[in-house]
Amino acid sequence: MQPALDTPVHLVAQTRAQRGAASWLARVAAALAAVVAAAAGAVDAPNIVVILADDLGWKDVGFNRGALSTPHLDRLAAGGAVLTAFYAQPYSSQTRAALLTGRYPMRYGLQTGSILPASQYGLPVEERTLAQALQAVGYRTAFLGRWQLGHARPEFWPTRRGFDYFYGTLSGQVDAQLRKGGKADWRRNEQALKEEGYVTALLAKDAVGVIDRHEASVPLFMMLAFTAPAQSSAAPKDRLAQYAALADEARRSYAASTSALDAAVGDVVAALERRRLVERTLVVFLGDNGGGVPTRFPTGDGDGQSSSADNGLWREGRGSLYEGGVRVPALAHWPGRIKPGTTVSDPLHVTDLYPTLLRHARASLDQPKKLDGLDAWPALAEAQRGPHQEILLDAEDFRGALRAGEWKLIVHAALPSRYELFDIANDPEEADNRAEAYPERLKDLLARLNAYAYDMAPSKQLEELFAKSGQSAGFWRHNPVQR
Repeated sequence: MQPALDTPVHLVAQTRAQRGAASWLARVAAALAAVVAAAAGAVDAPNIVVILADDLGWKDVGFNRGALSTPHLDRLAAGGAVLTAFYAQPYSSQTRAALLTGRYPMRYGLQTGSILPASQYGLPVEERTLAQALQAVGYRTAFLGRWQLGHARPEFWPTRRGFDYFYGTLSGQVDAQLRKGGKADWRRNEQALKEEGYVTALLAKDAVGVIDRHEASVPLFMMLAFTAPAQSSAAPKDRLAQYAALADEARRSYAASTSALDAAVGDVVAALERRRLVERTLVVFLGDNGGGVPTRFPTGDGDGQSSSADNGLWREGRGSLYEGGVRVPALAHWPGRIKPGTTVSDPLHVTDLYPTLLRHARASLDQPKKLDGLDAWPALAEAQRGPHQEILLDAEDFRGALRAGEWKLIVHAALPSRYELFDIANDPEEADNRAEAYPERLKDLLARLNAYAYDMAPSKQLEELFAKSGQSAGFWRHNPVQR
């Protein structure tokens, strides 16, 4: 309301001051109400621990009937849900990005390879992360291990993307064994750190410290991204001795690194048990991409040194669009909420973790950028079917893959081009290409894949590659009319 024209000046000023004070009090009250609401929601919100293994083979865990010893992971799996058709991305940076955004990497330019130590780009700052969403509702957040979502500029760092605490490597440029005299990208928060020790054990020790120091009345989100078993050198002697019967040295080191990873997971779970937090904690374990297997050419990922994984009957491995490259070992464990002995065989995708975890944190899913992940909780805990009609497995300039129901399309767009159509239910090895036998199904799935490709952002890796060469990158993709 405007003051009357004949109101004295001192009364006008007083009126405005009163309105200003009232407005300020209203803003303070609203802020306090938001804090109280967040705190009230946090009381029932679970702790969330997400654990990533690096280049772990699908059949290199006991709960997938593998031969390696993983008793701690097997115990978690038996007490919760095994996700037998869980899909990640073919490369590690892509999977990390998809997990933290709930969106396919092709939407923001991370669809090609991984972010390497020489890369200058990162996860775009416009993307809201899972950690930021959880921070907004009162969570304490920590990231430990291999970040690999951008290191060249501070705005890409985990401490600027929603994590209160960081311990590990930004770029992934680190060996399995740290030495104080060596060169390694190793940090605590934003400070470089010189340490000695086996990286898997160092990460486990720090994760236990995070749990031990945590205030139990506040919910915790901890993401623990191991460098093992991709970094399989320098495995502990007792673990190597455990696999003395394996004649192949590379496979023996890989197996020892996998068992060391399993022991580290056991340390984390023991810390939760010691603090009596297990009943209030949702633990999710997954591989970041398919296990590394021998390839004709280097995959270009840069984070995997081992090619000794076992992906079982799934074809190929890390970097591939066949099942061995994108189907990963995964489990979810939450006593009292996920029934022991559960098996989820319907396809799920790493982007599903974003909405599923935010649901239980009572955090908002409202955001400007479209989510691709779907709430998987009914499939995990309520014996319902999976939420997906289709899952985009990959879309990039030279290739793509889509799964719809039991059918899977792979497009090799670079010349010589090739379409492959597989009936995964009856041909899990992807040995029988049915593209010619089912032309209409091929046409339908190809149209769906192209619909995604129209929304594809330019590849940041290819843009950077061509920028360094001083050439235009325009020749590899035409400019379609905006739909």
